This record gives sequence, structure tokens and C-alpha cells, in this order.
Amino acid sequence: MQRDFLVESRSYDQIQRGSWRAYRLDAEMQLGDEQNDNANDVVRLWLPAGTRMNWATGTRPLRSHCLQFFWPERWYMLSAFYNESKLIHTYATIIQPAKITLERLSYVDLDLSVLVKPDLSYEVLTQAEFEEMAELLHYDEQTRISALMALRTLTSSIQLSVGLFAAVPHRLNLTEFHLACSGK
Repeated sequence: MQRDFLVESRSYDQIQRGSWRAYRLDAEMQLGDEQNDNANDVVRLWLPAGTRMNWATGTRPLRSHCLQFFWPERWYMLSAFYNESKLIHTYATIIQPAKITLERLSYVDLDLSVLVKPDLSYEVLTQAEFEEMAELLHYDEQTRISALMALRTLTSSIQLSVGLFAAVPHRLNLTEFHLACSGK
């Protein structure tokens, strides 16, 4: 597990919206009851409750534990939130593919997200904000199309109950991943 992995969220015009430090988890680590397909391209980050989230509007501690999933070629990321070890919900956020290095990850948030409950019921939350920001910040046509295709991929995966959301554990084996390898 890598400590102090920096994550930066930006708007389409590259203004930093937020940043936080997370723990990068090993790809092969079984976290709970997820179906681990040993996808080596996924970056899984652990943010224990209390993690300081530095937003443009101020710094706030994270209220719940959070497990984030990023893929270098995909137009979405997942943030699963936990009450102790039990999944509360997952936010699927449409982004431009993340830029990932050994110690840092940055992504552009495209203002479109889906709230997914553990029973796979869902709600598209920010369709109006996406349209507004796409117009205001002049999202190019490829970005608009890719974002909407990513939304369709997410909602299809939810509706068919296959693939993507099986990687999100409903129950974690422990909630102190950040302490499990503290000697490293």
C-alpha cells in the first residue's frame, strides 16, 4: 500500500476543484465480498473517515470511509462510501480519463454523476449541471459524446447487474487498510 497518494479534481477549464491524499491499495488485495477480476489497470484508493478533503469552497473531513476506483482509459470513476464496513452507496462520476503516475492522480470532473444504492437502484443526479457546464465551459463535441456514452455504459451495467459494480464490495473485511501496512 502506498501512503500519501495525491488526488486532484479539476474542472474542464483546468481550475482545481479539490485535492486529497489517499492510500493506494494493491491490485490483488481482496477488500471484502467484491468479485476481484485482478484487473491490473484499476487504481483503488482508500480514504478513511476523517480524511481532509480540500475543496475550492473549504476543507472538510470525510464523514464516511471511501473506496475510489479509477481506470486510465475510462470516462468514469467510482466512489463507494461505507458506514464502518457496510456499503452505503456509490457515486459514479463521469470524468475525462484520469492521468495516473506513481504518486499522483488527476482528473477532470465533467459534472455528471449517478448515485447507486447497494440494491443497484440508481438516480442520475446532475444531468442539468452537465448541460450547463458543457455550455459555459465549451466542452468540445468529443467530450460531450464520450461523457454521455460513459453515462450509458454505467446505467446499462447497473440495469443488467453485471460487470463494473461487482468490483465494489458491499461489506469490507476491515476498515483500517491504512494501518494494515503501516510498517512499510
